[in-house]
Amino acid sequence: MGKKDASFTTGQGDGNGKLEKYIQMMERGEYMQMVFEKADANGVLSKVMDGVTIRMASTEINGEAYDLRYKSQKLADTYYVRVVDIDRGGSVVWVSHNEARRDKRPEIEEEINRRLTSKKKQEVRVRGKVIRIQSRIVQGENVDTGVWLDLCGVGILGFVYIGDWAPIFTPSLRGMVGYGDVVEVLVKEKRARKQKRGEVPYYSCSRKELVENPWDRLALEEKYHVGDLVRIKCLSLKEGHWFGEINGLEDIQVFTEYPSSAHDFRIIPGMEYMGKIYYMNTKERSLKARVFQALTLEGYAAEENGEGRQDG
Repeated sequence: MGKKDASFTTGQGDGNGKLEKYIQMMERGEYMQMVFEKADANGVLSKVMDGVTIRMASTEINGEAYDLRYKSQKLADTYYVRVVDIDRGGSVVWVSHNEARRDKRPEIEEEINRRLTSKKKQEVRVRGKVIRIQSRIVQGENVDTGVWLDLCGVGILGFVYIGDWAPIFTPSLRGMVGYGDVVEVLVKEKRARKQKRGEVPYYSCSRKELVENPWDRLALEEKYHVGDLVRIKCLSLKEGHWFGEINGLEDIQVFTEYPSSAHDFRIIPGMEYMGKIYYMNTKERSLKARVFQALTLEGYAAEENGEGRQDG
């Protein structure tokens, strides 16, 4: 990053004063909102505005260099930043999201703690960005256990246990939520997890209270019936079965059997299939289906032309 020098003469060295507003922002400690347009090989984000190049080093997002595999997602994110350095000769302004969130974090964390400890038990409802889906190996199978969040965009850690994600059984989170998604949660309590470098504080959160239970929708039994043909998108694979989502029926994961020997095709997460509902019981919160056709591009075309298979 450019060499820091706080002793500027406003507009000096940049001809027509293009840097003036950024110099003033740095002196006042003001924030601005940024969406960048380029990520270079080292993960530096940049954007050109009115002849000035705004740059943010990879270490200035959360304090340490991020995994370069996520450059596209970092580029898609929106950041609140502070100006931390200005290269007048090159018309380059260096900014930092980490500095901005470090300034705001104590204030927000103090308010969360105040509400959690209040005798009136105030509801703490905040937004958080998904930064990681946590999983562990159980009997050789990768099992999702919860979601880590960046609460309020200032680096406060929050965790939603998979059982608190929705008011219904959630067998898997992958395919339902991903890195960068923003979700609304209730903060329940402050906890700490042990790491090699010591204990790391975080907030235990829940989403299920804020989401409608899809099984309680009165129109559900009117819209779907045993024997209906439906599109099912594969979300996760299990031994002996897989879970999917019916097109138009979000939040309910359908227990789906693998194809019979008469229908030889692979089940791949993210792909869609044609299937038939063979069991539905809203009281048991159970919906089951079998698939008989993979909806490839050719499958979509055939279906639109009325050539799709109607067996199952």
